[in-house]
Parts: sequence; structure tokens; C-alpha cells
Amino acid sequence: MISIAKERKNADEQQVIIEAQRLKIGKEKEETLQLAAEADAELKKAEPALLQAQAAIEMLDKKYIAEIKSFNTPPPDVATVMNAVMIVLGKEPSWVVAKKELADSNFIKKVMDYDKENISQVILKKIEKYTRMDNFKPEHVTKISLAAGALCSWVRSLEDYSKALKVVAPKRAKKAFAEEQLRKKMAILEELEAEFQKLADKLAELENIYNDTAESFEVMVGKSGKLFANISAWVVEVVKYHVKL
Repeated sequence: MISIAKERKNADEQQVIIEAQRLKIGKEKEETLQLAAEADAELKKAEPALLQAQAAIEMLDKKYIAEIKSFNTPPPDVATVMNAVMIVLGKEPSWVVAKKELADSNFIKKVMDYDKENISQVILKKIEKYTRMDNFKPEHVTKISLAAGALCSWVRSLEDYSKALKVVAPKRAKKAFAEEQLRKKMAILEELEAEFQKLADKLAELENIYNDTAESFEVMVGKSGKLFANISAWVVEVVKYHVKL
């Protein structure tokens, strides 16, 4: 009986710990989801413009690319856009290099597949020289060249996305850390629950043994009482017999 009481006390204490952990982890999970939502919201502010710019580039017909290539000496604003594009692609910002890149059949694919998540600060600093110019505006450049206007929009959108990413990066890091801590705590909780289940099983086993023992004892007592009653009756009869004699 003492052992059962002890095991029940241990099980109750373990359950209190588990419930406290569940509440704590539940709260931390909500905070982690909030961090994820905040990071996504920041990026979604900049991402639509980038996607729109990529879509405009994807829709460009080869003739529009050929139009830019046809310039022996491009209009200043077109040259400015192509210099910025070359810098983003890691090339020398010159018209000679730009014409060579435009002649590449994979030029549009390079632009579409560009890794927008990992633009270096060096590149961003270099293109800032161009994006700060008054005429570096898609609506202005498009009047001169449709393709150059689309590429102008792409460069600007990349810059905006990178700025948003810079704001989001600490939140992403905090979110990743919170998720890792949450994963570890969930593992600890699972271990606690497994230990609690062992205690509960042991307690149930002890209670079953106790109940079986108590039942056996009651049966034994019942049989003993019946036997005692029979003996008592027999003794009475013997006494009566001897009294008659």
C-alpha cells in the first residue's frame, strides 16, 4: 500500500511538470509562428513588384532584345540601365560587355534565375549609383526602349527586395533559433510523457496486484469465517451430547 501511494505521488508530480511544459511550449509555438508571419509580411511588401518585373522580362520578345543590341551607341538612359544590369550579373559595366550578354541566348534565363536571396552588399552599393539617378525610372526608360524599361524595373525591384530582406534577416534568424529551441523542448516533453507513461503503467500494475490480493484475502476470510461457524456448531452439538449423557 505504501509503494502504491509513493508511485501515485510520483505520477501526480510528473503530470504537473508535463502540463507546465505543455503550456510553456504552446506559448513559445505561438511566438514562433508570429515571428514567421512578421518576416513573411515584410517580404511580401517587396516581392510582388519583383515578380511583376520578372514577368515583364519573361514576356519580352527577342525583337525587343535585338532592339537594344542594334544600338551602336545606346541612348544614355539605356546605357545606364544596362550598366546596372551588368553589375547585378557580376559583369563589367560597359556597353561592349552588355552587347555580348544580350547576344547570349540564355540572357533572359540568367535574369529570371537570378538568386534574389543572396545579393551581396557590394553589388547593392554599386547599383545604388544608378538607381539614385533621376532618369532611372521604368516609366521613363520604357519610352526609349521597352526591354530596357523592363530591365530597369527588374534592377529597382531587386534593390527593394534586398532592402526588405535586410530588415527580415534578423527576424528569420530569430525564427530559426526559436524553431530549433522549440524542437528541443518538444523532444524533452516527449521524454517526460514516456516516463510518465511508465509510471502510470507501474501504478496500474501495483493497483491490480493490490486488488487481486485484497480480493483473495476477502475470499480467504470468508472461507475462514464459514469454517469457524461450522466448528462452533459442531462444538455446541458435542456439548449437548455430553450434557445428555
